[in-house]
Amino acid sequence: MKVDLTEQSPVKKTLAIEIDADEIAKETKNVLRGYASKANIPGFRQGKAPLSVIESRFKKEVDEEVRERVMSRSFRDAAKEHGLRPLGDPVVDEVKNEEGEPFSFKVSFEVLPELEVKNYKGVEVRRPSVAVGEADVDEALEELRQSRSKLNTQEDRDAITGDVILCDLKGTPDEGEIFERERMMVEVGASGNPPTFNEKLEGVRAGAELDFKVDYPKEYDTPELAGKSVRYEIAVHEVKIREVPDLDDEFAKDLGEFDDLAALRARVQEDLEGRKNHEADQQVSQAVLDKVLIENPVVLPDLLVEDEVRHRLEDMVRRMYMQGIDPEKVELDWKQLREQQEESARKSVHARLLLDAIARKEEVEVTAKEVEERMRRDAQASGQKYDEFKKRLKEHGGTEVVKSQLVREKSLDLLTAVANIQSEE
Repeated sequence: MKVDLTEQSPVKKTLAIEIDADEIAKETKNVLRGYASKANIPGFRQGKAPLSVIESRFKKEVDEEVRERVMSRSFRDAAKEHGLRPLGDPVVDEVKNEEGEPFSFKVSFEVLPELEVKNYKGVEVRRPSVAVGEADVDEALEELRQSRSKLNTQEDRDAITGDVILCDLKGTPDEGEIFERERMMVEVGASGNPPTFNEKLEGVRAGAELDFKVDYPKEYDTPELAGKSVRYEIAVHEVKIREVPDLDDEFAKDLGEFDDLAALRARVQEDLEGRKNHEADQQVSQAVLDKVLIENPVVLPDLLVEDEVRHRLEDMVRRMYMQGIDPEKVELDWKQLREQQEESARKSVHARLLLDAIARKEEVEVTAKEVEERMRRDAQASGQKYDEFKKRLKEHGGTEVVKSQLVREKSLDLLTAVANIQSEE
């Protein structure tokens, strides 16, 4: 076997492979014997037909099998000979298969880039302040108070900002499917409502019927509505006012674990400090990683970037289904969505390759116990029984994915541990 390697790029390789005619003939005989042992040929007992008869009867099938066997084996051997580990399926080209002549073909594929990570220790970053002031505690308590509010129906009262209306809604887009919601709750003046929506809801009473049009901007958060005009027909059933409890000792006691408001404030402050510390840790780790990525540029395999983009789009589709939206009935510019995802996808792939390189250099490892503990937490978070969750993971190679993720997390922790972190005042 003759093999010529061409380096198209640091991650793209081409192998030109030539196999002697004698080897092709030998493989052809092996395949013919396999067919002969199973073939039922009229006039011959099973397995007793001459190879010449088998070749005549199954020439096309035999030639295809010989070709597949030889190409698969020779590609595998050639890649191993050159120390290459192909990613995904290769692209085969320039196949020459003439009887009595050497069999040749070219195969192109991608490999992981060689990354000798550098300048990853002592990276200087600033840690954001985690101070929690009285105003922060007051804001959190107000949110808690609002979350404990009750809605009470009011007769003969105009709806004002902050009130909630119970209504039936029908939306008719200028393009796309009509959508309807029964007895839905809509807060008047909510920031998530389009301005026109809030204007029409202000001042309505129970029994009112509204008919109006909303023009959504192109950059609207909900893709199926962005850039569209929708006619809304709304039947108001009730107007409800929000009654918010007083922020006092009784409110604290009603939460079930506090003696007074002071104890509640102390817990809220503690929780806020813990949350801010966690967020600061995350920001520091990301800042360190971003700087090390800049120090270690690398050519990325298109295959890995494409896989990452595809996973992101699949996640988006799953979220749409969970929200009751059928992606097939929504006009989405998939090309544009793919382009929007590419930059962040490339960064994610780069980060994984970098963290894997650091793990190899620093000999970062995880134990079976750590993998088990992570799977248990993931099962609990998803509301699944651990044994069933673990079984599904193993069936789809998910255990190795969990292990790889843990190794990368440890590598990022190592990067942060050896960074030069300056605290903001």
